[in-house]
Amino acid sequence: MDFMQSLSGNAVFMIFLTLVLGYALGRISFAGIEFGTSGVLIVALIFGALGMEVPSVIGTAGLGLFLACVGLSAGPTFFSNLKANFWGYIATTAAVLVGASLTVTLAVKAFGLPLDLALGVMAGAMTSTASLATTKEVFGDQSAAGVGYGLAYVFGIISVLLFVQLLPKLLKVDIAAENDKLPKLPAAKAEKEKELMEIDGPGVFVVCLAIMLGALIGSFKLPLGGGATFSLGTGGGAIIAGIVVSSVGHIGKIKLTAPKSTLVPLRDLGIAWFLLQNGAAAGPKFVSTLEQYGVMLLLIGALISCVSLLFAYAVARFVFRIPLFGALGATTGAMTAAPSLNALIGVSKDDRVASFYAACQPIATVGLVVLPNFLVAILGA
Repeated sequence: MDFMQSLSGNAVFMIFLTLVLGYALGRISFAGIEFGTSGVLIVALIFGALGMEVPSVIGTAGLGLFLACVGLSAGPTFFSNLKANFWGYIATTAAVLVGASLTVTLAVKAFGLPLDLALGVMAGAMTSTASLATTKEVFGDQSAAGVGYGLAYVFGIISVLLFVQLLPKLLKVDIAAENDKLPKLPAAKAEKEKELMEIDGPGVFVVCLAIMLGALIGSFKLPLGGGATFSLGTGGGAIIAGIVVSSVGHIGKIKLTAPKSTLVPLRDLGIAWFLLQNGAAAGPKFVSTLEQYGVMLLLIGALISCVSLLFAYAVARFVFRIPLFGALGATTGAMTAAPSLNALIGVSKDDRVASFYAACQPIATVGLVVLPNFLVAILGA
């Protein structure tokens, strides 16, 4: 008994036990659907409800690691892709914001949900901590926003995760044919890289550089008025830093790109850390919130998430004719759903979808920071 209590109090043991069980759970197929790395979230929720605590820096560092690797993967095709589909990305992100606004308004007007609670549910459904922070600034730390966020967050991840896996199966798409429609990688740049010097063979130096610069970029706060501020945070900064670093490619003779063999495992490890910490933090709140408010908040969160992602996908795919995997990548970016991008890469088996996510995620981050203030002005506090 003492031995078991000692193990449960061993933070390193519990963290890696959660990762081991989470990866194993993610490999199990449920009607052809696998949770993949998001299996870590489910195990972390259970252990979190049982009292496991994970330092927040692990989640922040994990998100930075994941999005830095995404940015480094997306960099070679990012700017050409952005130029080709710029208005499509703006419209896709706007569709998410419109869908979220309509469903929050419905929750407040039709179901009588307090606005601070509804905005917290929205932030959870969008998996946007930045939106939650803005809501707390408006209503104060004692508001119910955090409660709504904790309950809706889990479905916010799972809904987009299932969507990007189910849709290609339902449409019976030819994966190779769809990948052929994505932007091609520049060949000339690959030839030039052979002449450059590597600081370390695997390219871990480049990943660390992108995360460091991302943390610096993310720390800058832009005042929005009324006491509200906007910042990209470590994750948003990391994806921009990764894009810039890989696009520049080198400083003098020093190579600033990393091979896929390094980016893929580090990307997976980063998102696993992020899900581990957030799942553990949401575990206690998930149970207590469900007991207090019942399933209504869960259903409203599901509605916000589903309406927003369907709006976004419809605009990207059918209005702007973005290829299927590109439209799904843009949708995950507009939903700021980092775990779902990892699942989409697994489905498409092609890293180029990351450039579509990278084009929408920063725009969506800005929109979701501003949106709570807009809805407060429209609906009243």
